[in-house]
Amino acid sequence: QEEVAHIVSQYNILAVPVVDPSYSLIGIVTVDDIIDVIREEATEDFLQMAGAGKDREILLKSTVDNALTRAPWLFASWIGGVLAALVITLFEQELRQVIALAAFIPIVMGMGGNIGTQSSTIVVRGMATGRINMNELGKVVFKEMRVGLMLGTFYGLILGVVAYFTYGDPIQLGLVVGLSVLFAMVLAATVGTFVPLVLKRMDIDAAVATGPFVTTSIDIFGVFAYFLIAKLLLNL
Repeated sequence: QEEVAHIVSQYNILAVPVVDPSYSLIGIVTVDDIIDVIREEATEDFLQMAGAGKDREILLKSTVDNALTRAPWLFASWIGGVLAALVITLFEQELRQVIALAAFIPIVMGMGGNIGTQSSTIVVRGMATGRINMNELGKVVFKEMRVGLMLGTFYGLILGVVAYFTYGDPIQLGLVVGLSVLFAMVLAATVGTFVPLVLKRMDIDAAVATGPFVTTSIDIFGVFAYFLIAKLLLNL
């Protein structure tokens, strides 16, 4: 179904012939049929990226079965949160010295997670529609990295100013927060783009596996980078 849908969408044809092994025509698949297939495949991909199963399964399964379907994806996010918490404990002494650092942990993680999700969604859908292929890996990754750099600079600068005027002491806090947001967003955009392409090359369904991997890695490395930057710039 996916192959036929790809052919129709790529070449803008109204029907696809169906032949037997001897290449005798046995029927056609019309564009009306393909539209339904494309809609179903798109819905399935988006639901799987969110770890919610498949559309038909959601409607037919019981509450318990639906919970079990979603549990693995949520477990991966839980693991990421636990590991991020463990990273924070490694910098407990630094956090006690500058308690204001705790106020910006959610936004550093959140901004990274959001742009990582955006990048991975763009790539997964691009691969599903045939607009992105493995030959363009470097080009796509570099482009999303630049997007992350641009947005990270913008939001990092704004948040740095907010941190400076909100807390003031230490005066380097604004720089720490701004650089951390910049780093988190560049890293997240890169990981969110790179991971689906690598999974595709490994013949792993990117729509299913990308979300947990991206969110988990961004949470861990984003928090670690945040406190490492704080430790270096604040001389903690």
